[in-house]
Amino acid sequence: MIEQRDDALLDAQERGVAVIDGDATHSATLTAAKLTRASALIVAAGRDDTSILIVLTARRLAPDVPISVVIRSEDNEPLAAQAGANTVINPASFAGLLLAGSTHGAHLADYLIDLAAADGEVELCERAVTADEIGRPLSSIATGLGVRIYRGERVLGFWDVEAGSLQSSDQIVEIVPRPRVAGR
Repeated sequence: MIEQRDDALLDAQERGVAVIDGDATHSATLTAAKLTRASALIVAAGRDDTSILIVLTARRLAPDVPISVVIRSEDNEPLAAQAGANTVINPASFAGLLLAGSTHGAHLADYLIDLAAADGEVELCERAVTADEIGRPLSSIATGLGVRIYRGERVLGFWDVEAGSLQSSDQIVEIVPRPRVAGR
């Protein structure tokens, strides 16, 4: 975690998180954090302009590292994507979807919250299709409930005809049970 606020640094350290006291908009800080060796970067700077500058800086240093960013203004979502973020999350938009969804059924928002919660009973996973799944329908995967296929630039839902035959280059998004932790 890269942070400049002492209280946040101390709290993260007490939780066992590796911390760097610095400014993530600076190349030297991201280099010190070994960004080029990272499996992913999460940017949540608190201000859209700062978050977008961090994404720009990180993308220049690490062109292949997946970057997810929190953006608060809908107007800034395309800018964050243009800066190089792979995933742009707007908490207000997500909360609005949950709120609107709750009007269509009492359990819809409950399930979405469960899916999004770190301690929920289910989670979304993304993985490559396995060799034994090639040619089989998405509905037959044994590891979870297949909901989406990414096939090149195409996005396929479980209802699409093409979901009836998985291909070797497919990426699958599935809902799986979250592993149970002892004592829960």
